[in-house]
Amino acid sequence: MILKSYAKINSILYVLGKRLDGYHELYTLMHKIDLYDWIEIKKNAGGLRVKMSIDELNNDDNLALKAARLFFEKTGIKPQVDIEIEKHIPIGGGLGGGSSNAGYVLRGLNELFGLPLSYDELLELAAKIGSDVAFFLVDGSAVATGRGERVKKINCETNGYEVFLVVPNFGISTAEVYRKFRLTNRGGLNKMASTVEGGCKIKDIITRLHNDLEDVVLKEFDLLKRIKERMIERFGCGLVSGSGSTVFSIIGSEVEQKGRLDEFCLVDGFYCKNVKFAD
Repeated sequence: MILKSYAKINSILYVLGKRLDGYHELYTLMHKIDLYDWIEIKKNAGGLRVKMSIDELNNDDNLALKAARLFFEKTGIKPQVDIEIEKHIPIGGGLGGGSSNAGYVLRGLNELFGLPLSYDELLELAAKIGSDVAFFLVDGSAVATGRGERVKKINCETNGYEVFLVVPNFGISTAEVYRKFRLTNRGGLNKMASTVEGGCKIKDIITRLHNDLEDVVLKEFDLLKRIKERMIERFGCGLVSGSGSTVFSIIGSEVEQKGRLDEFCLVDGFYCKNVKFAD
């Protein structure tokens, strides 16, 4: 079995407060994009083996490994699989690569072994692994609430639009961003929620891109601030995705893309790519 493990962007992210469990209460609109890791899952004679194409990810903190262990623990099925993951999603960029791998491993194992778990049971496991993992159990776009573990699929019209990504050659710690985040009283969420859930169109979202965590990231990394300013100048919009180092624009077919952001994209180690939204 071979799966595409898609990346995501957050076009809307509100941090509503800190919870008693130490996490933050969120409201976020996320979209899958056509940038992905490859996952191959195949049965073997016995045992669970997870191998990543990047050596530093081959450890017990790996979310795909945690997902597989939880699946076999929950179902009682004897683990007899090899899982190989070829990484293409930049690490620490706010694109959800690790969470995506975990979500798609859960989906893949459940299919491979005859659907022993319901969707709700998969959601339970996803919540134990990480806040964004549940999003990758649905397709397309979704609103996530709670600490990100409660998801509601949204039909979001994205035809004719692409996402332009600029990812510098460094990642950002999610824990560190949240540690430095200070809650402020910001309006607009109720109006935004009605816009999103009343019939989401990406052309309407473009003018309302929002990320409460962005101030922390831009304050710490002046380079990202300059990239965002150039994106707004060139494409009319720009936003940091989640708590990572990726800055993105959502671009319609009418926007001239020639030249893009060469002063950044030609720098060694930077990752720049135009991608479509994924179903």
